[in-house]
Amino acid sequence: MKIRDLVLSAVLIIAPTAFAQFPIVYVDITDGPTGNTMQFTNGVWGIFEGVSQTATANDGLWDERAFGNFSTIFQNSGVTAVVDTNAPRLRTTITVPEPLPGQYYNVYVLFWSDPSQWRVGASLTDDPGQLPLYMPSTSGVTQFYSGADATVFSDTLSTNPFTTAVMIAEGNRRLYMTPSLGQVTGSTITVYMEPDRNQQNANQRTWLDGIGYQLVPEPSAAALMGLGVLWLLWRSRWTRAT
Repeated sequence: MKIRDLVLSAVLIIAPTAFAQFPIVYVDITDGPTGNTMQFTNGVWGIFEGVSQTATANDGLWDERAFGNFSTIFQNSGVTAVVDTNAPRLRTTITVPEPLPGQYYNVYVLFWSDPSQWRVGASLTDDPGQLPLYMPSTSGVTQFYSGADATVFSDTLSTNPFTTAVMIAEGNRRLYMTPSLGQVTGSTITVYMEPDRNQQNANQRTWLDGIGYQLVPEPSAAALMGLGVLWLLWRSRWTRAT
């Protein structure tokens, strides 16, 4: 085998190991005095309490609905799917094992949509104005299941992207995941979420389920050293040939 082919083969084998990621840890959004989520109302962060489904437009409330993972999602539009652009911004904070030096977590928001374009505003920073919006058509948003209408959990996939069985489909609704909102290196993850402040109709509602975090380890030192040695061999061979 030519050294060029040997190097390319080694790179294809070693590189995925060097930069491997772990499965995603799903964390449910919870409300109440002991919940992991707060809401921003009247200029201060306070206790977040979901309410029974309502039918009043722009009532500024998050409805708690029996659906999704842990049988709870929070929606800004009520039982008659009216518009609500006043639902307050939410802040979910969780504690995670602190990554080792060189490691970090990718952070995501998990939300639901039917075949229309339900969406969520999400960010790792509490920026003024509308948070970046994500919907099924947004580049980088992940849909885990696209088959026929059914109740499907992630552990039935050929490879489970999560550490546990996460509901990813029910009826005509699918679970979606934002692209990574950023990289976190500490032991605390805080995510900010809100509806579309310019929501026009029921197809632009927000259904929040949870957040996810995924450890990205530092590249294996041995694997990177091996790549470096093979690269030097390739360069040496190429230099002598020219």
